[in-house]
Amino acid sequence: MIGFNWSNSINNKTMEITAQFRKMFGFEEVVRFEHHITETWKSIVRQPYNRRQELVELADHVANISAKHEGRDPEIDQTRKHPSDILDYFREKSEVIANNDWDNLEQNFFDKFEATNNTAKALTQNGLSFIAAKNLHGQ
Repeated sequence: MIGFNWSNSINNKTMEITAQFRKMFGFEEVVRFEHHITETWKSIVRQPYNRRQELVELADHVANISAKHEGRDPEIDQTRKHPSDILDYFREKSEVIANNDWDNLEQNFFDKFEATNNTAKALTQNGLSFIAAKNLHGQ
């Protein structure tokens, strides 16, 4: 196991406690915590949310956290013609094009980058460093 995906089932206290066990077993450098920072607007259990401030509060003492961004910051995402939707991940390209949603999904994709950049800014402004994941989902 190289990553533990908490999805939306975690709070800072639980992650801090679990980090102690991960470190005790020698897994701190091996098993990353995949923490969802922003979540899609539609179609999952608890959405939308923005946990950027929680990450900022954790990042100075909990190592090896992957900050996942599945949607834009909610206050922007809700204003989109087609807010981010986890079910879009499972659509066929031909169906997306046939329904004239290509531009909408492209906007959602760029919105995730903006959310990621907002998180990078927040970490930097709080004196915290990070490593951008290179080839995280490589071949």
